[in-house]
Amino acid sequence: MSFSIPASRPSIFLALASSMDRVRARWRVARPRTRETETHAPDDATLAAKHLAGDPHAFAELVKRYTRAVYHVTYRFTNNAADAENLTQETFLRAWNALPRLALDKPLKPYFVKIAVNLCRDWAARNRVELTPLDADDETIFAADAHDPLQTVSDQELRARVRAKLELLPPLYRTVIALRYGEEMAYEEMATALEMPLNTVRTHLHRAKARLRELLEQDE
Repeated sequence: MSFSIPASRPSIFLALASSMDRVRARWRVARPRTRETETHAPDDATLAAKHLAGDPHAFAELVKRYTRAVYHVTYRFTNNAADAENLTQETFLRAWNALPRLALDKPLKPYFVKIAVNLCRDWAARNRVELTPLDADDETIFAADAHDPLQTVSDQELRARVRAKLELLPPLYRTVIALRYGEEMAYEEMATALEMPLNTVRTHLHRAKARLRELLEQDE
């Protein structure tokens, strides 16, 4: 897929196109994910402030920083690369327009993911995709798993099986697993991104993992 690049904002979308090329090549490679530390790089608030002050490259740096995370969510939700790329592009278009209205004292990753999730929900409505909604009175309090097998999956064959079974889960279940394990987001960040109560997020994740385990056990 090639991205159209508005003449008024070339650096942003050139960055997005470049980032998407890297994502296509690497994001599904089976390797343990480690939390990235960029102590030498400006933080989100600094880049956002530079963008609002007129720096033509600052937002492009945010795009490079978070393209993988946004695409990870949109792909896991849609299970379709073309739709995921379109939704990723639209996410950053909306973020560009919204940034002047945002408080800059919070990390931007949950906000970008929230935009992506809302776009995915719109996509699901257009395509009549069932999201497996959770009734408000159908929640159970789940503590964080002390020994979560999905936290430490290291065997290459098992990781491949997990990825294959993920595609069989409903979109919302795929998404919460992607946020928790692929993007290493805290429950509070997930609640912000999904616009759900914290315990609802835990409930979705618990059920998603339970269903994933069932699918894995069917092959044993």
